[in-house]
Amino acid sequence: MNDNFGYIDIVLLAIVAGIIILRLRSVLGKGAEDSAVRAKKSVIVDTQYEDINPTRVEENINLKEFKEEVFLKGAQAAYEMIVNAFAAADKKTLKDLTSPEVYKNFVNVLDDRKNKKYVNQFTFIGIKKAKIENINNKNSLYDVRTRFVSEIISCIKDQNNNIVEGSPEEIQTVNDVWCFSRDLNSDDPTWYLTEIAQDVHGKE
Repeated sequence: MNDNFGYIDIVLLAIVAGIIILRLRSVLGKGAEDSAVRAKKSVIVDTQYEDINPTRVEENINLKEFKEEVFLKGAQAAYEMIVNAFAAADKKTLKDLTSPEVYKNFVNVLDDRKNKKYVNQFTFIGIKKAKIENINNKNSLYDVRTRFVSEIISCIKDQNNNIVEGSPEEIQTVNDVWCFSRDLNSDDPTWYLTEIAQDVHGKE
């Protein structure tokens, strides 16, 4: 009789143990699934962040805006380069920095001097003042009119060394109003000279 009870006890214990094991597996299994789901959600969130973040950085890098201070520094450098290139009959530099129409006008003057065998003696002393007169823009297209007050020494002589224009000793103050144009969305960083007007009576 006692042996029977001992056997039954063993069986009952085995059944209870089995039930406990199944419950543990069930709980652990759900926990594992929950962990997997949480991990999966974390990966999705991280992926979305990685997809968005570079876009924001790229937008900041590609954000192009007009800054007067930066423009004026470049415009002064361009003004000096163009003036000296014109004096030296450097057509390549003129072509690189001017619009086709302005370049054509420069070339016509240079060719006329060459045909007449004129010699241009020129010294660029420096820019006294540079100021933006007007800014016109349509979307990313900008036209900026800029006044330059500069000092130069300019003298044009004929083939017989006679002075045709200017003076080899006199310092002249020149007022020029130039218009530079550029599409800010263009990969080309150059501001091209699109219009030039000399104003010797302009205010300094």
